Amino acid sequence: MAGLALAGAVVFCVLPPLAQPESYHHFIDDRTMLGIPNCLNVISNLPFAVVGVMGMWWLGRKRAPGGKGGFVETRERLPYALFFAGAFLTCFGSAYYHWSPNDATLLWDRLPMTLAFMGLLAAMVAERIEVQAGLVLLWPLVIMGAGTAWWWRWTGNLWPYAGAQYFSIVLIALLLVMFPARYTRSGDLVWITAFYILAKVFEAMDRPVFSWTNGVVSGHTIKHLVAALAVYWVVRMLRNRILRVECNEKS
Repeated sequence: MAGLALAGAVVFCVLPPLAQPESYHHFIDDRTMLGIPNCLNVISNLPFAVVGVMGMWWLGRKRAPGGKGGFVETRERLPYALFFAGAFLTCFGSAYYHWSPNDATLLWDRLPMTLAFMGLLAAMVAERIEVQAGLVLLWPLVIMGAGTAWWWRWTGNLWPYAGAQYFSIVLIALLLVMFPARYTRSGDLVWITAFYILAKVFEAMDRPVFSWTNGVVSGHTIKHLVAALAVYWVVRMLRNRILRVECNEKS
């Protein structure tokens, strides 16, 4: 896994520079409502704050170790705390960007998302391989993820950020396949991935969705809602799962 991650990092760093197309900032739904420019793309970020708070509130509740919604070790909560913090901050970073879409504001949309991606990757390492390994990797992953966003802003090369986002999903998928689950509810991670992929599909279909709905809502607005649903599914997973050994003993 370490070798694969290193190889992926090298590949994304040596590829010819990939520039952010200017057309990325041209969303089809630019309506101003209630004095808010690009209103629906701005306010559709509110669910990120809601599910972020839900997740952090759930982590703050005391549960029996290994029992329903609990963690065997308290320190396992930290990667998830960063994941939910990233989701919460995405609400404000993405709203700020959509208020005035340009490269400078886009940076503040992408930075909290790297926090969420790297937090979830570290959480999966902690649960599937070893808790200490996940915690040791957590802060280097967070720094690396944030660094890719800043690198894009400084150099204009989008590849490292794209690698941090999409390759982390590949690594999480490999962790699910290659290593045994510590807790139940592994199937929820498949749903979480599916919701995220669906969100990216809606993002790519911004204009067609706006046309199909007769100008009611755009694909990018729906993308925010579906991505927030993926974060909620993480909350749902944590709330309902139990330690797998304990589950086997009961059965």
